[in-house]
Amino acid sequence: MTRLLATLLIMGSVGFVGPAQAVDHQTETEANKAALKQAKVHTWRRLYRDNDVRGLDAFLSDDFVIIGANGTIQTKAQILAEMKTDPWTMPDDFLYTVTGIVFPTPSSAIVYGHGDSTRQQADGSTCQHNYTSSNVFRLDTDAWRPVSSHVSDASCE
Repeated sequence: MTRLLATLLIMGSVGFVGPAQAVDHQTETEANKAALKQAKVHTWRRLYRDNDVRGLDAFLSDDFVIIGANGTIQTKAQILAEMKTDPWTMPDDFLYTVTGIVFPTPSSAIVYGHGDSTRQQADGSTCQHNYTSSNVFRLDTDAWRPVSSHVSDASCE
């Protein structure tokens, strides 16, 4: 061991991550991934399915926005007001699949994937609706909260 390395070790300037620490970090990451998947796939879906305005208000961050495929922005207040006046009927077969999760920082995550369902069009015919989305979450003191959602490639064929 070099003298400089020995001095740094004694002074506490260099730390090593042992196997136990690596396992703890991996466990924490897997727990965060599970919590994010639960929030995106189940909680968010249930709140929209039930048109639960109060639940959605508590779930979304106060600064939440949806960025549409055409670049339009809808705020949390607009989303909640729309849900109150025009409840959405979720297709029975709606399914969101998480493709991946990226952690830019320990307290932020990007969850991306696609949604699929059968929809009825204005003319009464049905189509297979699908879209791609990315959703930014921020870790608050008690839970992962959505900050934004961007939808793209929506189609109904």
